[in-house]
Amino acid sequence: MRRVLIIATAMLSLASSSAYAQKDCGGGFNVAIDCNGIGFGNSSRFTGLRFNWSDRDLDTINGLNFTLWRPRDWPDRDWMGSPGGTINGLAFGLFPAADHIYGASIGIGATVVGRSAAGLTFGLLATVSEGSLSGINVGGLAMVSQGSASGLNVGGLAVVSEGSLSGINVGGLASVSQGSQSGINLSLLALVAEGSLTGINLGGLANVSEGSQTGLNLGGLALVSEGPLTGINLGGLATVSEGSQTGINMSLLALVSSGALTGANVGGLAVVADRSMNGINGALLAGVSGGSMTGISAGGLALVADGAMTGLGVGGLATVANGRFEGIGVGGLALVADRSIEGITVGGLAVVSGGGIHGSGMSLGKVHAEDEIYGFAVGGYMVEAIDFRGASVGIIRTKMEEMRGFAVSGYNQITLEQRGLTIGIYNRARELHGVQIGLLNYAGNNPPGLRWLPIINLNLN
Repeated sequence: MRRVLIIATAMLSLASSSAYAQKDCGGGFNVAIDCNGIGFGNSSRFTGLRFNWSDRDLDTINGLNFTLWRPRDWPDRDWMGSPGGTINGLAFGLFPAADHIYGASIGIGATVVGRSAAGLTFGLLATVSEGSLSGINVGGLAMVSQGSASGLNVGGLAVVSEGSLSGINVGGLASVSQGSQSGINLSLLALVAEGSLTGINLGGLANVSEGSQTGLNLGGLALVSEGPLTGINLGGLATVSEGSQTGINMSLLALVSSGALTGANVGGLAVVADRSMNGINGALLAGVSGGSMTGISAGGLALVADGAMTGLGVGGLATVANGRFEGIGVGGLALVADRSIEGITVGGLAVVSGGGIHGSGMSLGKVHAEDEIYGFAVGGYMVEAIDFRGASVGIIRTKMEEMRGFAVSGYNQITLEQRGLTIGIYNRARELHGVQIGLLNYAGNNPPGLRWLPIINLNLN
């Protein structure tokens, strides 16, 4: 009899405790004390092991939560909406959902987050958040976040964020964000960001950003940025930026920048910069800069700079600088500088300077300077300058207003003053202070009988 009374008392105590828990926990049938224990049904506040068919009006759930079906009775009646509240621990079911999930959430269908989730968030079909996601976030088909997502973000088909993506971001077909993407960003088809891309950015077909791209940036077909590109930037067919490109910038067809190119800049067919090009600049067809060009620059057909060109410049047909040229320059047909040339220059048919040439200029055709030539000049056809100081070889003709030094040519024409030695078939100087050697020599300042002389003429005054 005593044993029966003890059992009855225990059962009554448990029943009253459970009843108190049911009332205090916001619903459900719970074997619990102060909402701690095992719960069945829609308890809005509970700690322990909780089972429910469908959640609604959640407050705080701590522990292990198993919900079989989708949420119901949420404010906006959206089929994939959140039932509110916070789940701390493990949330498991067909469609586990809450405003906040901290810990691990595993959805056989999808995981739905109203505001934020941290830890492991997995949906066999999709992981969807109206807020932020942090940790390991995986959607079998898609991972979608209206806020930011940070950590490991994986979508079988796509990773989509209206905010930023940071960490390791992998979209089977595409990774798309309205904000920035930073870390390792991978996609088989396209990597698209309305903000910047930072880190290792690999798009199977294309990398596209409205902001900058920094780090290792690879686009199978194209690399496109409305901002600057910095680091190693490789586009299969084209690499294009509205800002500058800095580092190793390469493309099989074209490398195009609305800003400056700095580093190793190589385009299969063309390298084009709206501003300066600095470093190693090479293209099979043409290298074109809207500003200056500095470093080692080569264009299969042409090398063109709207500003100055400094360093080693080689153009298969032509090397052209709209400013001065300084360094070693080669143009298959011509090397042209709108201003001065300083250094060693070679042009197949012509070396032309809109200013002076200081150094050496060599051509099978003509070496021409609008002002002076100081140094060494070789012209298969002609060497021409206003003021020449140095050594000149023009197989057919040299034409200078003033000459100081040495000149060899078929016809040496000094229209004003010669100081030095000329050797040719015909040598002519208006005013001679030196020596002429040739078949016929004319010195305009010699006495009348000595102005025209064969073989040699001189005036040492």
